[in-house]
Amino acid sequence: MPGTPRRGTITVVYVVLLVAAAAILAGVVVVAMGGGGELTLFRRDQPGFRFRLRTPEDVAALRLPVGLLGYQEQATGDALRQVARLLAERDAEIADLREEVRVLSQRADDRPGPDAGPGLHLGTATGPGVTAGQPPQQP
Repeated sequence: MPGTPRRGTITVVYVVLLVAAAAILAGVVVVAMGGGGELTLFRRDQPGFRFRLRTPEDVAALRLPVGLLGYQEQATGDALRQVARLLAERDAEIADLREEVRVLSQRADDRPGPDAGPGLHLGTATGPGVTAGQPPQQP
């Protein structure tokens, strides 16, 4: 009959479709197992945001720029790195001050005299003509 496909032609079409499906499935498996490489992250064409975070108030007032699907990755990363630097500087200053208090306490403990005792003495004096918390006046 004219116009009806032959049985051999239908078989060839099915074989071609089966081979194409197998190739697609093999490609998906290769990519899923990490063989397809990685996507490259490109930097934005827009100028970057500059944050000047120096105080806790600056961090509290910080408003990150919003992108299409959330915060802009580059600007958010920059802001978080500056917050981390600010915290590291603060922690270093606290550690320095604690060390200074420890050294001063040790000096006060090692100092001989009637006021020597445990702890840090601030040197306030009381007595006739001296108000508490005020240094004694020299004659």
